[in-house]
Amino acid sequence: MTHLAPAFAPAWFRRPVPLITALLAVIVLLGAVALQFVNVRDVKEGDRGAAVQPIGLAQAMPKTLPGWVGHDEPLGPNEVVQTAVERVLNYDDYVFRVFRRGDLTLGVYVAYWAAGRMPVQKVASHTPDRCWSENGWRCLDMRFAEPVVAGELRLQPAQWRIFQPPSHSGGKEYVLFWHLVGDKLHEYGDRFNDRPELVSWWRDTLAFAFSGSAPQYFIRITSNGPFERLVGEPGWTELVEALAQLGLQQAPVAPAP
Repeated sequence: MTHLAPAFAPAWFRRPVPLITALLAVIVLLGAVALQFVNVRDVKEGDRGAAVQPIGLAQAMPKTLPGWVGHDEPLGPNEVVQTAVERVLNYDDYVFRVFRRGDLTLGVYVAYWAAGRMPVQKVASHTPDRCWSENGWRCLDMRFAEPVVAGELRLQPAQWRIFQPPSHSGGKEYVLFWHLVGDKLHEYGDRFNDRPELVSWWRDTLAFAFSGSAPQYFIRITSNGPFERLVGEPGWTELVEALAQLGLQQAPVAPAP
């Protein structure tokens, strides 16, 4: 316990407070003061004034896969909803492509933000953990640092989930997702991320305020069947190879001397 008030302060203000509480209060106060010297609107919403910088994601992802039929889908059921989604996400480019083979579906969603476009913590708040849960989906199972392979090719570890839709009539949805900041994975930790981790949120907020952000990708794969069933298939290999080209390929481990 420690006192952090001057002798002339009111008696109620001079009561002892836990040191950790005092330190957190100081951090919040310093962060608030620091944000007075930057554009707070940009910290909350990112840069909406710069010209959009598409990078051809629709061309970078395969249009079809061997044995599958593919088509693009909008981010919302109608133009009004899609416009609202686009404003919230504030991306530079995206692709949402769904492949079907019989009753099996495989979807790939990739969104891209140029450097400085969007705060890292803002992108990190739009994971299935949060957005899907807020729309009534229930997470049935989760794994962290999930390996994703196709032959000799290995991607950086993914967040793995199984979700059930609100109606319970659509069956399970298997999900893999990654968030790349520059050439590094954003660290979500071994937890369900329906709420931001406070220290990381403040760190990313201040980092964006003072130095902007590196280019970012959010990548999500969904399927109504387990991904293990797809490993070894030519279509799965082609999709994994395309995702590797976005920066997801894991560097080979150097052999021990």
